[in-house]
Amino acid sequence: MKVNELREAFIEYFQEREHRPIPSASLVPHGDPTLLFTTAGMVQFKPYFLGLERPPAPRLTSIQRCFRTSDVEEVGDDDHLTFFEMLGNFSIGDYFKSEAISWSWEFLTDVLEIPGDRLWATVYVEDDEAYELWSAIGLPDERILRYTAEQGNWWGPPGDTGPMGPCSELHYDWGINTGCETCDVGSCHPDEGCGRFLEIWNLVFMQYELLDDGSQRDLPAANIDTGAGLERLASVLQAEKSVYMTDELKMLITQAESITGHEYDPANYETAFALRAMSEHARAFTFLVTDGVLPSNEGRGYVLRRLIRRAVYFSRKLDVHANFFAKMVATAIDISLPNNPDLHDNRQFLLDLADSEESRFRATLDRALSLLEGVLEESRATGIISGKDAFTLYDTHGLPPELTREVALSHGFQVDLTEFEVEMEEQRERSKNSSDNDQQTDVAKHYAAVGIASEFVGYADLTSSSTIRFIETASDRIELASDEISVIFDQTPFYPEGGGQISDTGTVSSERGQGLVIDVQRFGESIVHRIKVTSGHFADSDSVDCEVDPARRLNISRNHTATHLLHSALRSVLGEHVRQAGSYVGPDYLRFDYTHPQALADDELEALTEIVSSKTRANITSATLELPYEEAIERGAIAFFEDRYTADVRMVEYCDTRGHAPEHEHSDHCYSRELCGGTHLSSTGLLGDFLILSDSSIGAGLRRIEACTGDAASIELRGQLKTLRDVAHKLQTNYKDILPRIEALEGNITALESELKQHQSSSAEQLAQNLAEQAKRLGDTNLLLVETTSTQSQLREISDELQSEFDSLILVLAGTSDQSTSLLVSVSEDLISKEIDSRSLVANITDITGGGGGGRPQLAQAGIKDSSRLREAYAQVEGLLRAQLMD
Repeated sequence: MKVNELREAFIEYFQEREHRPIPSASLVPHGDPTLLFTTAGMVQFKPYFLGLERPPAPRLTSIQRCFRTSDVEEVGDDDHLTFFEMLGNFSIGDYFKSEAISWSWEFLTDVLEIPGDRLWATVYVEDDEAYELWSAIGLPDERILRYTAEQGNWWGPPGDTGPMGPCSELHYDWGINTGCETCDVGSCHPDEGCGRFLEIWNLVFMQYELLDDGSQRDLPAANIDTGAGLERLASVLQAEKSVYMTDELKMLITQAESITGHEYDPANYETAFALRAMSEHARAFTFLVTDGVLPSNEGRGYVLRRLIRRAVYFSRKLDVHANFFAKMVATAIDISLPNNPDLHDNRQFLLDLADSEESRFRATLDRALSLLEGVLEESRATGIISGKDAFTLYDTHGLPPELTREVALSHGFQVDLTEFEVEMEEQRERSKNSSDNDQQTDVAKHYAAVGIASEFVGYADLTSSSTIRFIETASDRIELASDEISVIFDQTPFYPEGGGQISDTGTVSSERGQGLVIDVQRFGESIVHRIKVTSGHFADSDSVDCEVDPARRLNISRNHTATHLLHSALRSVLGEHVRQAGSYVGPDYLRFDYTHPQALADDELEALTEIVSSKTRANITSATLELPYEEAIERGAIAFFEDRYTADVRMVEYCDTRGHAPEHEHSDHCYSRELCGGTHLSSTGLLGDFLILSDSSIGAGLRRIEACTGDAASIELRGQLKTLRDVAHKLQTNYKDILPRIEALEGNITALESELKQHQSSSAEQLAQNLAEQAKRLGDTNLLLVETTSTQSQLREISDELQSEFDSLILVLAGTSDQSTSLLVSVSEDLISKEIDSRSLVANITDITGGGGGGRPQLAQAGIKDSSRLREAYAQVEGLLRAQLMD
């Protein structure tokens, strides 16, 4: 059975058992800072297991793309992968152990026709129920093993905290492994690790939650989370012990063979390892970048860069010194395209990024090897390269530790790998995303436990007559001020913060109280209003009138609509690789974070502005549709960074056919079509002016545009025009002639600077001639100790002039200008062998005068704190030099 046939068979089997198929989530986890990557199929379902959100169905199934950093160093062996796909079926408080066990057995033995006598099961040591269920299926006792958590039969949580529980694993038996002592005596089992057994499915009985303090508590319901590795299961079905010989990955191995000229032969371990690593990392790169991860020196980008470097390192071991990685990525795209059509739009971007990153690293690698030669020279006395040096070469210069060790061994050196691992562990801790949402999660659990659902009616109405269903005073929650309360209404027009959009504000009033709504948040089904009481009081079951601030809502809606138009404009101008990486939508401005590797040119910024403005002038009417997620994606909707899968979604469209002068009059083309729960304009004409305020880098491959619309943009434009008029007035010209006027002034300044430089050079030459006459003779050497009023740059010119005048010279120059004193010391080449060093002389002087600096033996510079002690310092230096040179 081919890999794709396995995908189809799995989903079809569980669909027949009333499981709703869920698309794979991004490799970048949604709203979960406890995780760097999506590591398991259950990650996107954590809120359902914790009872914080209602699932789209009680039974779910998915084929989830996963990435695990823990396996990077193992990639290259027969079965480890950083990137893989996980087949999973999930129950949210519906079925439990009996169904999970019986269905896994039926799927493996009946659908996939894996012989039952090849399967072993392990259960948690205390899980008698699971043991009995496997026994009832027909597994003999000797193939049902009780394992501890340390042996792998306790799963989770997928971060520092979260859902977890005992598990039961299914292992495939390849048969007796020749050379394994326990196999020979008939006592081998999966935990022996001899290669005889392959774990193919893990059934997790998700019952508990691990808390921050290390304690655990029961989840709201008992759940099922299963995961079967697609590639591993395919290897069993295709009778290949290595996952790299399954039909999809094998095509990557073939491409690697073509590039390197080396044949894949498992018996040639070093070569086979390298070919597998090159192949796996190219596929992982393809999906990480597609999900918005770009190379950088921290977090997810650091992990991605590490994969590229590792692939290049292994290619170098196979004598590949030209760029190859883009070819491997192209093959990974071709293999995966049938199930991942979005790879088509990103293809060129992926290839260009792979090629440029490899070129950058190859240049870095050459420099790193040169630096390693220096480290070897410095370590010659001990014959050991310190772990700190090895880590610096790896972390800063990208030199893999394997290559450091290999080069070291060729010179008869060792590497302190223990110290290196200590440094690596500290780096891993730094690379972890810090979990700063623990308090937010606790608040979410608090309100989820209240169990009161709120209806949001604010898309159509800015007012409502509502009833208080829950009220919480400051005395119950210490973070609230004394005159603030938290309230849940049965229905509300106030938009709760989400999708990058901040919450509405406004007023609430009842017969006995009035208040200002200052913040609104959604926790599960509850919409919680933070209200500042201005008069009277509120109580449970009160009827209240709610009113959203209309002007503020309009400005927020303007900016949210603008983010949609801007997102589409970015993809039009820069390419389909652009992905949203975060946003802020407020009443005063918008912020849009996106993936792109370089700064935008002026013409690109102008093009973005013109596109958004043209859509505004067209006054396109919006359309908002509620429809199934799958249908929305088929229609071309873009899912924003903050969106999570739900069965039915809200899609906001701005189609040219609904505006003036439509560009696609007879089609259903929409310039902007996105899944979004935010508030939007009924037509783009209400957006008003649109102005990009800035485009800046916020990290490697990540950029941020800040912009404004409506009244804020008009005010900003008027301010800019006033500044332009003021500048024109200062320059005594018309605003249209400002640039020519500035260019003329710049020309005059350049000419004046050139004249000044010539004058200063002439002055430096004359001063050098005068100073030369003051030189003292110390044997065959000339000594000049001078104080001047020269600038730091002039000191260098004087030094160059004087050094050209003498065969052997020690020059100490101090220049005082602008209330600061600079020191320059230069020593001619013939004195270096006599152990006269500019740096030492600078240190002797600054020990007396204060300050500090550095440089080379021939030339060093410093800043002086107390110039009044220069003569004292000069006298000491002259004494030292006389003793050294006249001895």
